[in-house]
Amino acid sequence: MTKNEVLNQLNQKKISKKEAYKQLYGRQKTLKPRRASFVKLSIRVPEEKWLTFFLSILFFLPIPIFIFRLFISGSRRLEISESVDISAEELIRLISIRGTSVSVRTHDHLKVNIRTI
Repeated sequence: MTKNEVLNQLNQKKISKKEAYKQLYGRQKTLKPRRASFVKLSIRVPEEKWLTFFLSILFFLPIPIFIFRLFISGSRRLEISESVDISAEELIRLISIRGTSVSVRTHDHLKVNIRTI
């Protein structure tokens, strides 16, 4: 039905307001998250200037995500800590969404920033 036909039926009280709204606009599409292609790493060691410099040169360019998938898929279960148990499939699914950002700070002031592009 066209827009004019629906509005005419609504004007003539053949259909209700809700029915007219459903026919005009229908269902809203849900947006799927975009897939990430690269991962950008930044690692800072506060007391080791040369190590921080070396790591910044090593991770200067974004790393393709398929490299992470190769490393992660090799392990069945990853144990981050005693309280967190995550499977390799879950971690790959989390990494593959564009715009994800993770900031990690350890007790010895090491800073790791991971961002997906």
